[in-house]
Amino acid sequence: MTRIHTLKLQWLFSLLLLPALVFSQNGQSVSLLFVGDVMQHGPQIKGAYNPSTDRYEYEHTWQFIKPTIEKADLAIANLEVTHAGKPYSGYPQFSAPDDLSRALKNTGFDILLTANNHSCDGGAKGVVRTLDVLDGLKLPHTGTFRSKEERDQNYPLIVERNNLKIAILNYTYGTNGLYVKAPLIINYIDSAVLKTDFEKAKKQADYIICTMHWGDEYKSLPNAKQKSWERYCYELGADMVIGSHPHVIQPVERKTIDNKEKLTAYSLGNFVSNQRDRYKNGGMMLRSEIARENNQVVLKKADYMLFYVHTAEEGAYKHYYVLPDYPYDSLDGQFFSATERATRDQFFTDSRDLMNKHGKNIAEFKVSKNITFDRVLKGYYAIEIDSSELRYMEHQLPHMEVIYSERDLDGKSHVLIGYAESEVAARGNKQMIDLIANKPENVKIVHVSRFGIKEIK
Repeated sequence: MTRIHTLKLQWLFSLLLLPALVFSQNGQSVSLLFVGDVMQHGPQIKGAYNPSTDRYEYEHTWQFIKPTIEKADLAIANLEVTHAGKPYSGYPQFSAPDDLSRALKNTGFDILLTANNHSCDGGAKGVVRTLDVLDGLKLPHTGTFRSKEERDQNYPLIVERNNLKIAILNYTYGTNGLYVKAPLIINYIDSAVLKTDFEKAKKQADYIICTMHWGDEYKSLPNAKQKSWERYCYELGADMVIGSHPHVIQPVERKTIDNKEKLTAYSLGNFVSNQRDRYKNGGMMLRSEIARENNQVVLKKADYMLFYVHTAEEGAYKHYYVLPDYPYDSLDGQFFSATERATRDQFFTDSRDLMNKHGKNIAEFKVSKNITFDRVLKGYYAIEIDSSELRYMEHQLPHMEVIYSERDLDGKSHVLIGYAESEVAARGNKQMIDLIANKPENVKIVHVSRFGIKEIK
């Protein structure tokens, strides 16, 4: 199969129909979203490379869950790799392409967590360069620091959304026996450090979220240390405790402590990785809503979505797709092999069994029947046009559906218009645009599929 690379265009599924959290209308609520471990093993790096652009292209990986992520006021992921530069490498010491974090930002993530057991994989250079890359992308982060002065100034990370100030704390149990020297700082889990940080957070924020890299790898239930640290975080004043590291899903618990609702996710599993064993080949997205009521910020709603990391051998490459539960097989019988289909179904069954048995006061949400998923899985044609050109002709093209519009990092805005089931129909749409707008520049026919967007010459 010919490998199809995405153009410099990010996905937007404007028609995604998900069961929505109902948010307060007074501007005093914030929707939060968390995912687990962002990994980059060797096959993932190889599969993302596009030799024609000399870039690593990841956007197609998250195209099916991007709309859900974008809807959140604050979306947070654990960046469990470094950006230490070339040569890129997977396990055991990760150095991922910078394009990975660029794609995470384009997908809708607002904050990346950097304190985890792979923080020191690239040595001091890797710690600093990772921070440089994220700063260059204007992508907020927390957990590792260039110096004490930087940490004092920027930690806890305080973000403000809808007039609510939220503190994000991030710690790791260790760094695989690798260490970096001062002035660099990695946030390790330490009772005295946590106490000091929480005191500072309580003075600056309305709500405190503590993210912990902890637990036993590949174990589906939290260990005694996780439970002990969770209790300690709540004693110090945490409102949520969100965990990572085990690479498998662990239970989520919504509970009441001192007359206030709390939310603990012991582990959200892998957000994306090349780990294909049972329980490791997927993860969980956790959504919640917090709101100000009676002069305090409280947890109003919480739910979760399961997703499976699908790998597809396409030509000489392996592509990765993070997929919510959906009837893909009825739309594209070639998307999953029989073996992969069984593995996918086993993941969803295992995960639901775990949550039904050990989760507390938390419900699952699923993707509803969706025309955009259907179109992408079947493939379709459209016209790509610069949004500045579209503004001049929009009133003359009332019948052409605007399918996609998103600003790229270079400041250019692209639009896809005119859904067509065949190339012939798309060429007819282009001829109409050329006639109406006197052949505007940068108008292209493209084919849209799960592989990305490919220009048709």
